[in-house]
Amino acid sequence: YHARKIRNNIIDSFEKAAIPHMSNAERKRLLSFVVVGGGPTSCEFVAELHDFVKDDISRTYKDLLPHVTITIVEAGPALLGPFDVALQKYTEGLFEKRDIDVRLGTAVTGIEDFIGDGYRYPGRRAVFSDGDTLEFGTMVWSAGLSPVKFTEELGDVFQKHKNGRIVVDDYLRVKGHEGSIWAMGDAAVNENGPPLPQLAQVARQQGIYLAKIINGEKTEDGEPFSFFNLGSMASLGGFKGVYDGSNVGVRGKEIQVTKFTGFLALLLW
Repeated sequence: YHARKIRNNIIDSFEKAAIPHMSNAERKRLLSFVVVGGGPTSCEFVAELHDFVKDDISRTYKDLLPHVTITIVEAGPALLGPFDVALQKYTEGLFEKRDIDVRLGTAVTGIEDFIGDGYRYPGRRAVFSDGDTLEFGTMVWSAGLSPVKFTEELGDVFQKHKNGRIVVDDYLRVKGHEGSIWAMGDAAVNENGPPLPQLAQVARQQGIYLAKIINGEKTEDGEPFSFFNLGSMASLGGFKGVYDGSNVGVRGKEIQVTKFTGFLALLLW
């Protein structure tokens, strides 16, 4: 749903900007793309957007390329906060080479609607913590994760963690419904220990674990689920990526694996 809305808004922005006699100021606003958040999701989206404009849009709207700007805004001191510092610097340098505006230590404090002088369409602008403003045609907010809509709508049917996720035991069984209901991935959080990261590799491993229980290959309370961290990865477009193997393995028994950038990191991703 959200992916379709983002895609349609991006295409719609280019179609509006291509209208004859559109002012350059409004073209610049329509083709200003802002991504809020500096985590892997944001960085991967920014990279894909850059490649989409460079490789696809350029064939149809080549004359509009000078008006396109891509901005990534992060409240913290670096992109890819959980990653090794060297990989953070690599990512920032790669984005700057692509003329992507990287704004660190900056938060979005508000969104304003306005009517620009001579504009055909109502506009919006972001207000930043440093007092600066930036007009945009598309903003994608990926700074932090909210609970899955399904679990949010369940209300108080199940016991929930303060982050809104369903509380499960070491066997992914929902508290109070052991043996009949399980929860996994972004919808669940273990009552013991810190929450697992909301990543695809966590959900995949939990899915394999639960499949074996449902298929009768494991008993529901035989062997507790144990997450094996494969490392942190991010795709950065242009056949490049970053891989951080600082903490590979089971929690408490992690080992350090080397770090990769470029094409090799993309293959690992």
